Amino acid sequence: MARSPSIFAQRGPSVLELRIHGIKNTPPAEMLGVAPGDVRPDQADENGGFYVPTVDPVDPTDPATPPTVIRREGYSWGMLARYGGGALVVVGQFFVQLAWLLILPFGLCNTAYWTRTIPDQPRTGEWNAGRGAASLRVFALGLTLLYVCALASVSLDLIGTQCLARPALCPALPGWVTAFFTTPGLDHRGIRVALLSLVPIAGVLLLFFVSHQARTRYEAGIFGTVAKIRTASDLSGVTDEQGATPRRPLATDGFWGITRVKLPSELLHTAAAFFLMALLLGWDGVFWSCAPAGVDLPPQCLDPAHTPLLAKWWLTLGAVLAAAGLIAVVALVVRNVDTTVRGRAERAMRDVEPAARTARRHALIRLELRKREAVAGWVLLAAIVVYVAVGVAVALPDGTAAEERAPSFLGLVIAPSIILGVLLAIALSALGWRRGVPRWLSILVVAVGGVSLLVAVVSTPKDLRLAPLTAAAYGLAALCAVLLAVLVVFRPMARRRSFAYEGWRGTGPGVIMLLSLGGAMLLSTLLVLGTQCALASTGGPTPVCPLAPGGLTTPVAYRNFGGTVPVLAVVLLLFVLVVALLRMRTTPRLTTPETVGGRALREPLRSYRDGRVPQVKSAGKLDFRMLNARRSAALFHRGEPVLGLLAALLALGIVVAIALPQPLRPALLDLALPALGLISVAAVVTIAENALTTKERPIGVMWDLMCFLPRAGHPFGPPCYAERVIPELRDRIVAWLEADIAKDAGSVQDRRTAEQRARDELRALTTWQRRKVVFSAHSLGAVLAVSTIFTLGADTTDGLKNVGLLTYGTQLRAYFGRFFPELFGPAALGALPSRAPSLWQADPWLRQVVEDHATAGSGGRDPVERDKPTLRELLTQPDGQLAWINLWRRTDYLGFPDASFKDNEIDRGADEFGPPLYLVKVATHPNYQASTQYMTALRDLIHRL
Repeated sequence: MARSPSIFAQRGPSVLELRIHGIKNTPPAEMLGVAPGDVRPDQADENGGFYVPTVDPVDPTDPATPPTVIRREGYSWGMLARYGGGALVVVGQFFVQLAWLLILPFGLCNTAYWTRTIPDQPRTGEWNAGRGAASLRVFALGLTLLYVCALASVSLDLIGTQCLARPALCPALPGWVTAFFTTPGLDHRGIRVALLSLVPIAGVLLLFFVSHQARTRYEAGIFGTVAKIRTASDLSGVTDEQGATPRRPLATDGFWGITRVKLPSELLHTAAAFFLMALLLGWDGVFWSCAPAGVDLPPQCLDPAHTPLLAKWWLTLGAVLAAAGLIAVVALVVRNVDTTVRGRAERAMRDVEPAARTARRHALIRLELRKREAVAGWVLLAAIVVYVAVGVAVALPDGTAAEERAPSFLGLVIAPSIILGVLLAIALSALGWRRGVPRWLSILVVAVGGVSLLVAVVSTPKDLRLAPLTAAAYGLAALCAVLLAVLVVFRPMARRRSFAYEGWRGTGPGVIMLLSLGGAMLLSTLLVLGTQCALASTGGPTPVCPLAPGGLTTPVAYRNFGGTVPVLAVVLLLFVLVVALLRMRTTPRLTTPETVGGRALREPLRSYRDGRVPQVKSAGKLDFRMLNARRSAALFHRGEPVLGLLAALLALGIVVAIALPQPLRPALLDLALPALGLISVAAVVTIAENALTTKERPIGVMWDLMCFLPRAGHPFGPPCYAERVIPELRDRIVAWLEADIAKDAGSVQDRRTAEQRARDELRALTTWQRRKVVFSAHSLGAVLAVSTIFTLGADTTDGLKNVGLLTYGTQLRAYFGRFFPELFGPAALGALPSRAPSLWQADPWLRQVVEDHATAGSGGRDPVERDKPTLRELLTQPDGQLAWINLWRRTDYLGFPDASFKDNEIDRGADEFGPPLYLVKVATHPNYQASTQYMTALRDLIHRL
């Protein structure tokens, strides 16, 4: 995208008001307050960029009209996560939103990465991942393998082993599939499963290519900006000793410049899929002929005198190599967590001159990344060779007469349960990562519990009579679960530490990982059981899902989880309904912020007397409408504890799925399958509705979290649009501020060297200039703006002299600061910490409101962190005024104060009624910019700058 060469050269407006929309993907014209045809791109493409109005304001006397010193621009990034155009826009939106739903578990896995304790980073461009990163990468690999098992259950088990062997079981199987596999040469079990094993491989390869292309699309423009950041760091006057001082993660050039999960991780995940398929094919190829039941291995299969392990030694060898390959992939995934110079290379750095030490570190990191790609490539090649060899060996007829003895694919009988158990163990151990549970102790407890549960499941006989060994194993597994809960809950108390100001009281990584695992298992179960139902349907007016003995069977993990899903959904729904009904019985009077400019709020209240929320018995009709709107918004503020309950219920469902050795009663599944069908239909209808009406995505806050932060957990996760947005915002700000300093700055005629650009940039940011910039950011746009400001002020402790911040409808303190403390917490923002919302109080933030009013000030500086300035310090001007204003209102279901519920210099109220129209409309999350308070705040910020 070429920059317009004349925009910044002229001496016109001195203030750039740069508007950034939130998750709603507000159109540029609406964001700029003009008609749709009165806006044009000014450094943008079809996916996003900068837009400017082409007309002057209609009414110059309107209070919302900007002063003539302001140049107003809008940055649009919403289409970076959307596709479609012209007549296909609706269809494109539908499939894009469907894809987002399918990759939800991978996105949650990436989110869980950033909820861990992220250590401060060195300024040399390295990346120290911190505790839990290795386990989380293994968890991500397990999610990929769980999807492989689901696809294999459909292609290898249901179709390849059951339907094609006994076509009467699958009346809905397409005729061309049956005809193809009855062709001479393709009509035996081995060749069928060998060919159908390509289906899971194709699914993983599709994820690989889609993810790789999406990542390339966003990363294409970031490395030039990262290089500028590094050059600015080198010329900022920081000494070598100061350079060794770690910086906040968002202030490091490595945060946006270092690849954490790219090609090596993608290759390793793909290699793991090949190894897993080879292992499953080999296991089934060895044992299927001696297991007539198709589920459990009889003793003769393991009898040294009759075991096929030696008779089919080539398949046994292939399976062993595949298992060894999986172990090697896990080891490489763990090894590639950090991107740092260590060991012998670190010791060799002592003899390097200080001036060349940073460049030497960068060279070593690049060499290490290339080495990782080469190793991952060789591992993938080895995986393909093993898979092809095993597939060919399985496809060749073995000459036995019992071609169809095993009614199920043996490799998938227990594999999903094993993978699910490992993932559950990692997620449960993650509950203690932030809360200080010793690493070795959590690993020991989880490992002992997992092995005990596996022994219990395997040793349980078909008649479900518990032998002493089985009972002891179940008891030990339960004891380990209780012990882990005790460690997570009580260890911080013993150390006198409180996690009240962190998401889910410091258990955020585990909660997010449980949500991710539950989502992946739910999608897998819908795929497997839905396919079973579809294949068994007779084609009548009402689909039939027979579960009679002798019919289609699926792995026990999917059947058990599918049987629990409707029960879990009912429990969650009843809980939410109870909370909503209790809160809707009365009309509370909630505290409101002070407004500056415009009309006063109705039913205002500054604080709670005696810490109690007053109830309103009588008021005017319009007042009651406003009070009810505040109450409704407060209901949505209780999302954090509800998500915690959902994670607990999903964990319970997964325990049931893997702990029961036999499937649930068919009668329960007869009820569950229609319910799962309704869930699928509801999901499709929701996606279609969003595509037609362009509403916000489901679970808006969760999508914000998943798509904003860089992919660092799962390589097939959703692309991070911020990897393009933040560098573009940074470039725009710097080009505007240095236009009066450097000739041809921001144009194609710019001939300055990298060092000259870095010096001009530092001067434009840290010394007083005629030109100013005001970030005007809504909702998630505030997070993008804050992240950009940290990159601008990465190497200065004196503040940014020409940059202001105007936010509205944000979640910086209430959500992002609690879920990601090291990135947006109180120590980074310079604001007061925030407690979790309450489920049962009339005001979910009652405790926080009382605490804020009892606390002096609204945040400040930590003298110990002098070398790591907070956002407040970066925006504090030489005269002591703070160039940061935040607007919020109680009727906003996603808007909160950024500093304190008490009146302070940052937070102000906004009008709770929409723009003046014929009908009165309550203002909620959008339309802050149409309020009089917005323009008042903008003028105040310009005055402070």
